[in-house]
Amino acid sequence: MKTITAIAILLIPLNSYGLTIEKAVELALKNNPDIKSLNSKLRTSKLTVKEKKRNRFGKFILNGGYTHYNIPRTLSPIVPPITPSVVTDKDISNLGVSYTVTLFSGFSQREEVKIARIDNKLTGQYTSLTKAQIAYNVRSIFLKILSMKENREAVLSYMKALKTLKKDIDTGIQVGKRPEIDQLKVEAEIEKTKSELQTINGNLKILKSTLAFLLGKEKLDENIEKIEPQNNNPISPESNNNPRIEIAKLNLKKSEKTVKKIKSTYLPSIKLSGYYGNNFGGGERETLWQVGVSFNWLLFDFGSRKLKVEKAEEGLIISRLNIEKTKLSVAKDLKEALTNIETAKETIKSAEKEKQLTEKVKKIEKVRYSTGTGTIYDLLTAEAKAVTAQTKLITAKYSLLDSIYYLKYVKGEVK
Repeated sequence: MKTITAIAILLIPLNSYGLTIEKAVELALKNNPDIKSLNSKLRTSKLTVKEKKRNRFGKFILNGGYTHYNIPRTLSPIVPPITPSVVTDKDISNLGVSYTVTLFSGFSQREEVKIARIDNKLTGQYTSLTKAQIAYNVRSIFLKILSMKENREAVLSYMKALKTLKKDIDTGIQVGKRPEIDQLKVEAEIEKTKSELQTINGNLKILKSTLAFLLGKEKLDENIEKIEPQNNNPISPESNNNPRIEIAKLNLKKSEKTVKKIKSTYLPSIKLSGYYGNNFGGGERETLWQVGVSFNWLLFDFGSRKLKVEKAEEGLIISRLNIEKTKLSVAKDLKEALTNIETAKETIKSAEKEKQLTEKVKKIEKVRYSTGTGTIYDLLTAEAKAVTAQTKLITAKYSLLDSIYYLKYVKGEVK
């Protein structure tokens, strides 16, 4: 895939209190609730890794109790040589510390730690992907606001021209040079333009509200700073370490570890346990301690483990297929992004030519109307087409910038 030369963004501040596009992205990544939630999950997944590691070291438990018996009991088991001075009591209490640790779990604990590490990496990749999505959404909304504001300026300029034309026609009617129908046609066009302005203003409010939400604010108080497109370094369409592909790969590794963990149940579990404490009764104290090793080995469960392994292996197959699916999806999105950029470039060229031509036509129609050889309809049509061409060019330029930012999102880039 060829490296393309794109138009990069150079932020030129208009005032010290304005909001730049990159500042907006920074605020969104800092304040957005979804990012905060993912950061919390990332910290939780790191703690889970530590928890799984420390589980392998076993645990100490403080044991204690009190028991009243109906007949006297010895404080400790009777062992040879048996003497008549053995202490007994009906009320016996105990206090001690026990320790248990799994010496061998069929490698289950080891796989649990590996799965926890994979979950931590998955959370990190999901965070990167969400950041890229939010960054693109903020930039896209930001560009739409700028585009709409410039389009509004163009329509306002058209409105001003219409009002000037109306004054000229009013003067012409008074001296008998212009028919009253020309005045009605201009007034109708003015009302139509007012409606367009109301729609633009309404859409601007919605976009600003959306941008404020993405920034974690109730409303947007700052002025939106303009941006100037300038030629810069080439943007490569190559996607290295794409979060979507990395997520699919990590899910495959997780599926592999899950299969191993379930298969570990076919092996025995060996545990070490120990106890040290004292029994109290009859005014005496007996110290007891013990150390032992035990094992458990599941021999038969009517095929339950086998079914669990089969389910896990099916999940493994799905994960493998998902990698190929994700790679194809990313490749498709990259092609779409590159096509959008090329289309936007061609649209700009076409819109620039259209603007030049419609401006020429507008000037000619003004002359024709002023000399009485043209009609008000021809002039209004020329004026409308000229402003339409101007808004097309404005929209096309911002669409190109949006397409470049979309390419960054597809690649999983935030900056």
